Amino acid sequence: MNVATETSGRWRRIVGSLTLAVLLEQLPWSGLAMVLRPDFVLVALLFWVLQQPQRVGFGTAFCLGLIADFQDGAALGQHAIAYVVGVYLVLYLRLRLLQFDPFRQAAQLFPVFTAVQLVVLLGGWLAVNPPAGLAILMPVLGSTVLWYLSALVLRLWHGKGAQEPH
Repeated sequence: MNVATETSGRWRRIVGSLTLAVLLEQLPWSGLAMVLRPDFVLVALLFWVLQQPQRVGFGTAFCLGLIADFQDGAALGQHAIAYVVGVYLVLYLRLRLLQFDPFRQAAQLFPVFTAVQLVVLLGGWLAVNPPAGLAILMPVLGSTVLWYLSALVLRLWHGKGAQEPH
């Protein structure tokens, strides 16, 4: 396989997974599923920032955040700023995160997901659209579980097997 084919394949996987995440956000969620719905775009974005930081970064985060703002009807820039904060934190912790198994990665990313949701919460308050309660923090649990499951599946898919925690 030549370098050009391999590079285009990587870009297709990145763009395809981010597009799928945006489409999953469009599904008609309601009730408890809406409250616990993970932030699919954030999870996919942070995955690619962790795995391919030279290809996915702050600009991608900002653009996807603007799309998320448009989808949610939030103040323009609310998710964009939050996603940029998430990307910064993952880049800061990148070398540490790459050393962990999926369970420990999810545990390390729980505060990152919480920080992103708190930035969204703060942005909502500043835009005079305060959330009704702390239910906005519930997607943190869904995002953490989604990260664990996707990291575990990808690890098994690539033949690394499930490693026991040390």
